[in-house]
Amino acid sequence: MNRKKGIMISVAVIAVIGAAAFILGGRGGEEEYESRPTVSAVHPRKGDIILYTELTGVIEPQSKAAVQPKMGGEVLEVYFQAGDRVEAGQALVKIDSDALTALKLQMDAAEVSVRDAASNLTRTRALYTQGYVSEQTMEQAENADQNARIAYETARNQYDLQLEYTTVTAPISGTVESRSVEPHDHVDTSAQICVISAGDQLQVKFGITEKIHQTLSLDDVISIEKNGTAYEGVVAEIGTMVNSATGLYDAKASIPQSAGLTTGTRVKLTAVMSRAENVLTVPVDAVNYDKGEAFVYCYEGGTARKTMIESGIYDSNTMEVKSGLTEESMVITSWSNELMDGAEVIHDGNTDADSMEDDSVQNGGMEGDGTQDGQVTIDG
Repeated sequence: MNRKKGIMISVAVIAVIGAAAFILGGRGGEEEYESRPTVSAVHPRKGDIILYTELTGVIEPQSKAAVQPKMGGEVLEVYFQAGDRVEAGQALVKIDSDALTALKLQMDAAEVSVRDAASNLTRTRALYTQGYVSEQTMEQAENADQNARIAYETARNQYDLQLEYTTVTAPISGTVESRSVEPHDHVDTSAQICVISAGDQLQVKFGITEKIHQTLSLDDVISIEKNGTAYEGVVAEIGTMVNSATGLYDAKASIPQSAGLTTGTRVKLTAVMSRAENVLTVPVDAVNYDKGEAFVYCYEGGTARKTMIESGIYDSNTMEVKSGLTEESMVITSWSNELMDGAEVIHDGNTDADSMEDDSVQNGGMEGDGTQDGQVTIDG
């Protein structure tokens, strides 16, 4: 009995020793654990970065005329309504003026004087022919007749002009934006009858900061939005002096007439704030900062090298690199807490920048200077 028990114990010991040997032998065959981090890297690429900013503007007619009477008086008739389409020379208002009545009396009196002077000249000429009056008397009669005719022509011209002024006409063809008079109103020459906007073109007036002033150009296309509808405008005018009231440069963009755009309404604009064209770019997530100085890690033969760069503008995906890198550089884009200057790393073999576009990068967004977050400027 004791012998059988001893045999069983021996067998168990041998089994344990064999299992241990198997396990230890198996471990000895495994590969050594790799402690170097695996990184992704890309080559910097040439491209464009264009940053946009949101502005506000006011719709106004590209060409307009404020209509005022050239004589004062009572408004007898008004021939138009706001919103009407009118043509140049079309009658808008009829005015009754006391001045016209006075001029009519003067013209009538001058006409009587012309008849009297002509009759006197006829008599004097007959008497002069018969030798009853002197040459001086004859000359006086001729001068009186001539002066009477001149006075009448002057009075008639003044009357005709004032008569023309009693009918106020449209100076340009266009749409009546506003009407400011009613029948029986008394108006003077400073009163505004109406405002007419000309043509099929509108314009949006807006203000820009000095920074935007340096990048915005004539004929630039801007986006205009009103009540969720987008329109396209073209920059037509950029002021060269700061508006003292707003502290901004005045600018205007032309836009085709549309039913959704009415004069005086506010709209939202999207315009170019900064641009960098055909510049070297890297993924913005690959850029780090040390005491405000931008740097990236570059892959160099199995080692990560800290490389200082001069950064430019950036958007949500891409940053401009002004100096410090070339198109042959291998910029590490992945992150590891073991990543530091001189650290040994393994490259995963991928050099495609999936987040970078092949030809250009054009994303509206924040503008940066490489040391702090950028900010979109909103100008009223």
